[in-house]
Amino acid sequence: MKSVTVKYAAKNDNEGQLVVADGQEIALFKLEGQFYAVENRCPHRGGYLADGSVRGHNVTCPLHGWTFDLTSGQSLTRPDQRIGCFQISASGDDVTIALD
Repeated sequence: MKSVTVKYAAKNDNEGQLVVADGQEIALFKLEGQFYAVENRCPHRGGYLADGSVRGHNVTCPLHGWTFDLTSGQSLTRPDQRIGCFQISASGDDVTIALD
């Protein structure tokens, strides 16, 4: 399995960071000291989730408001939709993301 290691560089917790690795766009978030990595594109219209607003463990797409649970990828707006989640490990702000 391939992986990529990046430094989390967002200025504030709850702010997304775009990671591009092996042709995949990944939205990386840090919430209460824990990291989450999900597919960056909303399945509705391709909005960038790294630019979305975060409340609790949910990110909302900035284009049309679809909301996703960062822990499972499940859409809270459309139960039949989900985004992919990536396994990660972290040491400080160095985050290793397992790529599919």
